[in-house]
Amino acid sequence: MCLMDFFSRLLQSSSPRRTSRRIVPNHTINKRLSDKDHPNHAYKTNRIKTTKYSILTFIPKNLFEQFHRLANIFFILVVILNWIPQVQAFGKEIAMVPVIFVLGVTAVKDIFEDFRRGLSDRQINQKTCRVLRKSEAYVKTPWHAVCVGDLVHLSCNEVIPADILLLRSSDSSGLCHIETSNVDGENNLKQRFCVQVNKEQRKYNPTEFKGTVICDSPNVDIYRFNGFIPLDDGNKIPLSYSNILLRGCVLQNTDFVEGLVIYAGHETKAMLNNRGPRYKRSKLECKINRDIIWCALLLIFLCVFCAAASVIWLNKYDNPELIPFVPYGDSAQYNLGLRALIEFSKYIIIFQAVIPLPLYVSIEIVKLGHVFFINQDLNLYHEGTGKPFECRALNIAEDLGQVDYIFSDKTGTLTENKMVFMCCSIRGTDFPHKPIEENLDIVENARQSFSNMSRTSSVLTESGLEHQLLYMLASQHSSSFGTQRDIPADIQCVHEFFLLLAICNTVVVSNHPHEDKLNDAGFMPASYYDASLNGSQPNSPTFKKSESQKTMSSIIDLQSSSRSREASVAGSEYSFDRIMRYEAESPDELALVRAAKSYGCQLRKRSKDFVKVFLPGQGDVTLKILHVLPFDSCRKRMSVIVEHPISGEIILYSKGADCSILERLNSTYYEESEAVKILRNTSDHIIQYALQGLRTLCMAKRVIGRAEYETWQQSHNVAQAALENKDELLKNSADDIEKDFELLGATGIEDTLQDGVPDTVATLRKAGIKIWVLTGDKQETAVQVAYSTKLFSTNQEVLYLTCSDTKSTLEHITEYLKQIHCDQSKEVGLIIDGSTLSFALEKSCQECFLKLVVCCNSVVCCRVTPLQKGAVVRVVRDNLKKLTLAVGDGANDVNMIQTADIGIGISGQEGMQAVMSSDFSIARFRFLKRLLLVHGHWCYHRFAHFLSFMFYKNLISTFVLFWFQIFSGYSGSMQLGDIFLMLEHVLFTSLPPLLNGILDKDLSAETLSENPDLYKQGPSGELYTKWSFFGILLDALFQSIALYFIPHLAYLDSNTGIWEFGTTMMVILILIIYLHLGIETYSWTWIQWFLMVINFLFFWCCMIVVHAFCLDCEHPGNPYWVMENTLAKPTHVLIVVITSVIALIPRFLYRVFQWTFWPNDVMSMTKKIKLRNQEMTSEDSLDMTETTPQTGFKRNIRIWTTNTTEPHQVYRRQTSSDHISQTSIFS
Repeated sequence: MCLMDFFSRLLQSSSPRRTSRRIVPNHTINKRLSDKDHPNHAYKTNRIKTTKYSILTFIPKNLFEQFHRLANIFFILVVILNWIPQVQAFGKEIAMVPVIFVLGVTAVKDIFEDFRRGLSDRQINQKTCRVLRKSEAYVKTPWHAVCVGDLVHLSCNEVIPADILLLRSSDSSGLCHIETSNVDGENNLKQRFCVQVNKEQRKYNPTEFKGTVICDSPNVDIYRFNGFIPLDDGNKIPLSYSNILLRGCVLQNTDFVEGLVIYAGHETKAMLNNRGPRYKRSKLECKINRDIIWCALLLIFLCVFCAAASVIWLNKYDNPELIPFVPYGDSAQYNLGLRALIEFSKYIIIFQAVIPLPLYVSIEIVKLGHVFFINQDLNLYHEGTGKPFECRALNIAEDLGQVDYIFSDKTGTLTENKMVFMCCSIRGTDFPHKPIEENLDIVENARQSFSNMSRTSSVLTESGLEHQLLYMLASQHSSSFGTQRDIPADIQCVHEFFLLLAICNTVVVSNHPHEDKLNDAGFMPASYYDASLNGSQPNSPTFKKSESQKTMSSIIDLQSSSRSREASVAGSEYSFDRIMRYEAESPDELALVRAAKSYGCQLRKRSKDFVKVFLPGQGDVTLKILHVLPFDSCRKRMSVIVEHPISGEIILYSKGADCSILERLNSTYYEESEAVKILRNTSDHIIQYALQGLRTLCMAKRVIGRAEYETWQQSHNVAQAALENKDELLKNSADDIEKDFELLGATGIEDTLQDGVPDTVATLRKAGIKIWVLTGDKQETAVQVAYSTKLFSTNQEVLYLTCSDTKSTLEHITEYLKQIHCDQSKEVGLIIDGSTLSFALEKSCQECFLKLVVCCNSVVCCRVTPLQKGAVVRVVRDNLKKLTLAVGDGANDVNMIQTADIGIGISGQEGMQAVMSSDFSIARFRFLKRLLLVHGHWCYHRFAHFLSFMFYKNLISTFVLFWFQIFSGYSGSMQLGDIFLMLEHVLFTSLPPLLNGILDKDLSAETLSENPDLYKQGPSGELYTKWSFFGILLDALFQSIALYFIPHLAYLDSNTGIWEFGTTMMVILILIIYLHLGIETYSWTWIQWFLMVINFLFFWCCMIVVHAFCLDCEHPGNPYWVMENTLAKPTHVLIVVITSVIALIPRFLYRVFQWTFWPNDVMSMTKKIKLRNQEMTSEDSLDMTETTPQTGFKRNIRIWTTNTTEPHQVYRRQTSSDHISQTSIFS
């Protein structure tokens, strides 16, 4: 934890944490009150400031942030040490250059990013909206001047400036529509409802609002808002998520709205969720910290050794006057301990390069390069949705090449999440269905869209679905809408079933354009309120018969053929297509509403208080909505409570998973023979649908007594007004009323697989990645999808784990482990349901369960909850110590995405919650193949080699300085010039490895995609193991020995000075580093060649220019004209060449022997490709000479044939052994 975070948390903990806030409308507050006495003064304004620095605070604050890194603090301390006269090892000013350079580069990057944020802040703050000011007029006001408690007026298509409590809407029913893509990425429209402070919503003027709002304190949950408005009589008006408009959303399909600002500025949910890119530490980066510790230990060892040797060396002199070097002054004042401390500090300065100064900055640049090139890959761009790859965590790109386990959602991740209604079971009868096209508008096409397949049940006569269902929907019995007692049960059930499909949802109907009536002066015209008094107000449910219904009835009376009735019903659903559009948050709901529409039950309008539907034989029917109990992953169902427009009955319609509906049926389904038969047939149909890979839902209803409803309503209102544990209270309240169901039927919805999913799954499995599919679907559906996606293969043994308690779960796991150990040759797959999974994750079973899943190549978990998804990922990650990746597309996948080491969100049909919580986002599951096998492999390969090289080049230069100390009496002097030693790692040897770390490719993208086995190199971590550092250490040690001792022996007993000796050594050092990099480079581009040549020439030019001037003419720091004199001697070139060759021989031979005798998979594949390319080049063509009898001229013939027996198409030459005659050649 950094210091800034520590102090901020300390300050926060010292002040009491508020769980709620009290908001008073500003127009009710006395304007004479001081700011301090204002009841809303403690809340933030709407001004946005995302910048971190100002002109005055930039330098101290930026330095403070950079010093959070211990490495930067270490190098600053080294610079400070160098300013102590007794310790100074380098030139004081020169020693500061590398540190200033690194800090300066980071500072320039930070100030550039902050400047861009400042420009964006100013643009947003200067936007305007209309706020209620004096004289009850709405005045244009900049966003930054909006405050909590202000009343705001917004027009259609206007962006919402703050989090606003909706008080009035132009819609007579008090609703509005918003588009939330700027907040959660979802493009579909959502409904929001006005607070019911006045029954006549259209006449209500928000300026009359005098109440106080009590609500949650600001929080990041964009899908939760709790609060209430206390009334004078002691009652409370509950507030919920459906009453709030979030900052950044856009008002749609509504003339205007007015509301009260609840959260402003940085307290809005959008800003609280705007955290920027996620920061994670990659697997390789953790290894860096381990190796940095080894570097620190090596530094301490070298410093202690040299300091001790220096003291021993100096103590040989009995006469202090004979000591060749003593730091400043009389040596008598320096005791042994002080002298050792001074020498130790001096060697810390000399050997500081052991810890790489530019390492962290270089790592950031390399990782940015990785992300940049992944973003530029058009193969990860989905043209259908226009959505590219997006990186939200910049630090873990190399982890993509080391994945061991993939945890995937099914719906929307492996499938398209474009639901198509395929079949239904009503009252125990199976009705297959053929999907209808969306844009058909003629009766004949509508009629032909229904399937002619016969029903599987014998309850009805042998006629097709189209005839039977439409006949039942168009029957004269339906005119009573369930009020007559003589209606056949099957017909009534069909009507109830399709009515449920049409109304038990949150689908939004949008149609006409909108216009704001607010005038330029900021007032609403009086005519607006006058019109509301005469307009139709749907305060009570209505029931009427439309012209289309009259026409339909006449058709039914006149036609004896059932086909005419069907055409009439089917045709009626197209009369509104040109003016209506459905917007749904859930693809399942949209599919069900469209299915109901295709059968004539059309959703026409929805508000908070009523829903209007068009029913066959009825026309428009308006039902009063009493309550909507939304879907949640615990209950696994959604319900709507409505009041019958004729009888006044209170009816609850519910849809949900079969396990959540069937277990709540009334007792008749276990007693009466007919009800038992319906339940049995429906259950059989659900299993059939699941075996076909269809998603299943059950539909049920319940008639609630008036007294029971009123009692339940009181307790439910208390739960709605609660601020604490509201979700739990609402869940318990829903459970109390959702019981004693009457089963209406079930549906089967098809969700087709995405393109390329089977190939991607099979390829990832070949890459050694174990894949788990975690889904809430039935076991049969999950199994069918597992086989269709090639998660399970036909030769794979599949184990089923379905138990009722912990003891039986443990017994089954133990038995399966025995079976696997007896026959370890088989591939094993596992299927486990949600309840058994909860037993398996208990402490008593967890160890055995993990042993079992390690033996499984693929696992399917069905009927799991979002919490179970996250728990599974956590158990595997923490106990198996494997790198996990979770991929999903919906809100129920957020838990596992955030738990996994790598979270990937699919930008699909279920919104953007998964994407917002992820580290990376892709548009389709198939992109995972290229992302992991290609980019993941490249990033891991590049980063591993980059780290090795960065440690290597720092170690070799340190060892060269160390060897010189032995032959200089441990004096602390150096043979390498200060300037070049300080600039070596910052300028002379930094850019080529940076470019290699970004551009190097060991294999092409095509080869990596076609050979998934190559990916196994990453999860095994073979490129950078815990022993890699010691290999680098030994390599650098040998090269430093050659680099120092060969020039040392060559110049022995000569008149060569220390500067000439050091200059030669510096040239060899830079050359060896470049040649070493060349040996480790797999692919070369012109940019790499160009930069390496330019960088080496730049080094030479610096050497020549610096030595051409007398920068320090005092002895001994005078390298004047040394480079020029050194180059004039022929021995210099000879020494450089011989030393470089000898130093690199071990590295070169190691690579030669490795490529020849023990190549890894990448090397083997590279050799195959090179051999194949050589064969294609050398044997591409054969020149054959032939003399034509007519002319005597000779001509050359080239012959090619294709060798189709090899895995890749290779062209080879035909020889005489192919038995092809010249006649056949020329023919």
